[in-house]
Amino acid sequence: MSAVETPFDKLQRRLRLLPLYATLLVARVLARAMPGSRQWYPTRPGPWQPGVSVLVPERGTPDLLEETLAAAMAATLRVAEPTQVVVLVNGEPRESYEDLIARWPTVEWQFHAEPLGFNGAIEAGLKLVRHDWVYLLNSDMRLEEDAIACLLPYRASMVFGLTSQIFLTDPDQRREETGWSDFRIAGPNLEVFEREPEQNCIARGNFYPGGGSSLLRTEVLRRFVIGSRRYTPFYYEDTEWGVRAWSEGLECWFVPCSRAWHHHRGTVSRYWSPREVARIFRRNELQFRLSHTSLSDRAAVAQISPEPAETQRELTTPRAMWVIARYRFAAHRFKQQGSDFGLVRDQYRPPPSASVGKQPRVLLVTPFAVFPPAHGGARRISEIGRGLAEHTEVLLLSDEASRYDGGSHTYFAPYRSVHLIEGRADSPGEPPISLQARVVRHAFVRMRAELRRLIAIHEPDIVQLEHMELAALVEERQSNEKWVMTLHDVYLDGGSSDAWQKKMLARFDALIACSEEDATLLDHRRVLLVPNGGIDRLDAYAPSPDGPNLLFMGPFRYEPNRQGILAFIRTVFPAIRASCPDATLTILGGLESAGTERRDALLANPGVRLISQFVDPAPYLAAATLTLNPQVAIRGSALKVVESLLSGRCCVSTIEGARGFTHSGLGGLVLASGIAEMADAIIALATDPHRRHALERPERAAIEPLSWHGSSARQLALYRQVMEQK
Repeated sequence: MSAVETPFDKLQRRLRLLPLYATLLVARVLARAMPGSRQWYPTRPGPWQPGVSVLVPERGTPDLLEETLAAAMAATLRVAEPTQVVVLVNGEPRESYEDLIARWPTVEWQFHAEPLGFNGAIEAGLKLVRHDWVYLLNSDMRLEEDAIACLLPYRASMVFGLTSQIFLTDPDQRREETGWSDFRIAGPNLEVFEREPEQNCIARGNFYPGGGSSLLRTEVLRRFVIGSRRYTPFYYEDTEWGVRAWSEGLECWFVPCSRAWHHHRGTVSRYWSPREVARIFRRNELQFRLSHTSLSDRAAVAQISPEPAETQRELTTPRAMWVIARYRFAAHRFKQQGSDFGLVRDQYRPPPSASVGKQPRVLLVTPFAVFPPAHGGARRISEIGRGLAEHTEVLLLSDEASRYDGGSHTYFAPYRSVHLIEGRADSPGEPPISLQARVVRHAFVRMRAELRRLIAIHEPDIVQLEHMELAALVEERQSNEKWVMTLHDVYLDGGSSDAWQKKMLARFDALIACSEEDATLLDHRRVLLVPNGGIDRLDAYAPSPDGPNLLFMGPFRYEPNRQGILAFIRTVFPAIRASCPDATLTILGGLESAGTERRDALLANPGVRLISQFVDPAPYLAAATLTLNPQVAIRGSALKVVESLLSGRCCVSTIEGARGFTHSGLGGLVLASGIAEMADAIIALATDPHRRHALERPERAAIEPLSWHGSSARQLALYRQVMEQK
């Protein structure tokens, strides 16, 4: 039975923690007084040479080590580079390993009589490592044969750690260890945990690289292990490496196609009691929290207050407090600059493609979710981005992370990496705000911080912004990169906002317009027309069926789509139904059309069918008699028009809705002066299949200028031009 704490004991405990509280307070005050530069200054390791070392820190598990070495040696045979295997035995006599030494003569062995702890064993073993990349392998871990080889293509100059996916050898044990690390904030606590991997081979941002199953950059690791000595004898050393790496602009990736199997806690349980293991784990957890979070000083100290006296003494030595204060100061500054380790989990890196030499690097930035391409702007970015990726190295930075799901991952394949963020201050159902307010809102602090980080780390040749809403991000211009803006809509209209728009746009090296009409509104020194294209489906063309079955591909996310189709149902569709009683209207309204705030009684009219999800339009186009586009007062150009024409379907559109394609020369585009005037054209085409079918297949010469391939080629040519300008 534990003794009841006396008032004197309570006072003594508070006095013991008072210096720590003062230390944390000083660190916070200094961080506010000296916030530092908003610029990123990443660490840049030197060039690396091919070659992989495997380092196994070992203590007292020769029975497990035999299987570990057999698997490791098999894995090195799959590596077409120089390899080395090092075993650092500490706290155990050489005699216990004589059989293994004889069996594995090519392994380099080193013995230390005294126990070094996990971090100390790695620090000692790194002195023997010859190669620029080292795989840290626990002595109770078994690699699959291609585990190391799978990681090698992911190496890059700004990568610190690549971690294998971990499986437990005991099938009855809960899989609490996977290799994909993350953290969450629960009240005043920062909890580190490992996520359940997804069923694909896309590498994901990793909070830290596990110290028993990761390929690490040797020169950086040597520096980090010195800084993590305070976590001796075990736990949280590798967590600190991850925080330091991301803070310095180095990336850590979890690579699920690389696999390892673990005998859980095969070593620790042999030398420490369960109570001491729990105490050390908790001490190092607190040490990590105090160092790398910006929780309130009072809450931080309150977490230590109930801990055993031994833990309190270890965390309140002058040296311990100095190190905690130094890192906590950096953590406060990191947060003040808008950076956030929570962004790590939303980094994606598809399997790297074979290198074709140095290519221009493009950082593509979008304010809206792109995948799946559920609206016209997303379709444009998706298709042109895929074309660019054939000739450049493209990184994608996108807002609206929560709109991406597992189905989005298949679209990531062409990109070098994908970086998703969230945090724009939109509110559901809020009234429309001005363009200037939208521009300010979209350049929020997390977007700016992540953009600065990616530019500093990856040094892109081109920063490509999509949509006028991102224009203010040009204020983050750093050095020699060129800035290009695609204006999906040009909002210059002779009004009061023109002056600040032109001032903002003048800071770009080039502007891209989507239609001739928009291009004529711009007086920038370099304007290029890159029209919207479409997917050429004419090879699978089949004549349109009788119906009439009308199709409108207009996601309600774009308000002119919603307003236009409601006006059409109200004023035109009744006349069409009167002439053709079986007429139907299918609306591909997207997810935004599912909300009650976007609903209207007109959408329940007879013959009207609303699809409130993202769908592939191909089967709907195949079933359509013709498509329509009743848009008014739009800018840019309507991608739905060209999508219809390149699928072999006539499109009846308002003149405004056909913006960008009125001079295409395609007979399948039938223009009406307004929404009300569309009725006669629709009825005439729907009831005359011979004429309709004659218009559905355009001439081949007219198709190429409307393809996405042509649009990508124009944009790539622009990049080459601006990269050459001084």
